[in-house]
Amino acid sequence: MDTKRKQIRFTNDGVDYTLEYTPWSIRQMERDGFDFTNMEKHIVNVPYDLFSGAFIAHHNYVPVKEREKLYSLLVNENEQGQNLLQCLSEMLKDEMEFIVNKPGGNVSWVMV
Repeated sequence: MDTKRKQIRFTNDGVDYTLEYTPWSIRQMERDGFDFTNMEKHIVNVPYDLFSGAFIAHHNYVPVKEREKLYSLLVNENEQGQNLLQCLSEMLKDEMEFIVNKPGGNVSWVMV
């Protein structure tokens, strides 16, 4: 698995944003109530929640109201024809796969 994380980058009002998921940010999303197992039951909230959750890794300080504003300003598809929600979903899926199939470390252990 490629260990380089995918990112979404954009600039608004002179501020650069990098959206990304990390194991830490996904844990934070879950602690904040995001239910990864029932996303299809929350179809209205999921697009925004995925967008907002992608702020945690680099821009956790951005208030919810500002995230909502930025979400409403972004176009649904970029110049390459990529859909925002699909890209966020793919980024999340890749990071979840990385978490589940985490490469082995170098510290051995034994159960006693």
